[in-house]
Amino acid sequence: MKRFLLIFFFAIVGLTAYAKPPKLNVECLFDGRYNNNKSVTISIYKNNGNYYRGITVKNNQKIINDIVKIMEKDKHRSKEYSDYQAEDGRYTSIQIVNNGETIYIGLQRDKSGGAFFFIQGKEKAFE
Repeated sequence: MKRFLLIFFFAIVGLTAYAKPPKLNVECLFDGRYNNNKSVTISIYKNNGNYYRGITVKNNQKIINDIVKIMEKDKHRSKEYSDYQAEDGRYTSIQIVNNGETIYIGLQRDKSGGAFFFIQGKEKAFE
C-alpha cells in the first residue's frame, strides 16, 4: 500500500510539474497598460476550449516597437519562428509549445503605420 501511495504521489507531482503556465513575456501586453489608449483596440475571447487575445494598433509606432521588443524576448522559446517582409508590410510569427499544445503568436505591421498582434491557442496551452 505504501508503495502504491508513493507511486501515486510522484505521478501527481510529475503531472503538476509538466502542466505549467507558459509565462510568456508577451502576456504583459494585456495587463491594462493600453486600456485608455485611443490608438489601441484589445480583444479577448474564450470559446470551445480556444483562447484568443488580440491588439490592433493604429498610428502609434512606439507601441508597435514595444510589441516587437517584447516578442523578441519570447523568440528563444519558439518551436518555429518566421519573419517575412512583403510589399504591403512585415509579418512575424512565433509558435511555442506548452502542455503539449501550440501557442501561436503573430504580428502584422502594415506600411500605413498600423499593426495587428495576437496570441492564440487551446486553453490547455495557457494552464
